[in-house]
Amino acid sequence: QPDPHHYDLLASEARLASIIAIGLGQVPVKHWFHLRRPVAHLRGGTTLLSWSGTMFEYLMPPLFTRSFPGTLLGRSADVVVERQMKYAHRLKVPWGISESAFALCDNQGHYQYRAFGVPGIGLKRGLPDDLVIAPYASSLAVNEHPDAVADNLERLRKLGAGGQYCAVQAIYFTLGRRAEDGAVTVGYACSGHRQG
Repeated sequence: QPDPHHYDLLASEARLASIIAIGLGQVPVKHWFHLRRPVAHLRGGTTLLSWSGTMFEYLMPPLFTRSFPGTLLGRSADVVVERQMKYAHRLKVPWGISESAFALCDNQGHYQYRAFGVPGIGLKRGLPDDLVIAPYASSLAVNEHPDAVADNLERLRKLGAGGQYCAVQAIYFTLGRRAEDGAVTVGYACSGHRQG
């Protein structure tokens, strides 16, 4: 039986699927206007809400589509980056919270994968429960905030996020998932799409 739930938020990669389907003539243009647009009024301005409040949801679609300053999508991307930076600064960690592998393994020893986000911009419950920083996530903001991204990547490198072939998947700051000596755990899994 089909799942009754929908991943239909404008502030997500669902908008790419909508654009492609419209372009291929698989759905009418009005499909775009059926994507949900919940908003929040934050100190940085009005922003669209996403499911998880991740950098990926907001900043991956503009890699393939134009984004216009002053529009709700353009402003949302700016507000989200600023919100991510402030949230991380308050918690004294680097910024860049997004989907990634994390310090929980399945019975075969493979890292699990999940979306991590910032409270207040994501609809998902439990966002403050885990603090996982994905180095690729801040890289998504390089066009809008190049200096901040460079500084953040250097901070991540000093924490061990650089690898021989790629940046690590994530650095875990979640209490209870840290190594016994208090150091943060780093997931050394390379993903081609992250490097791209």
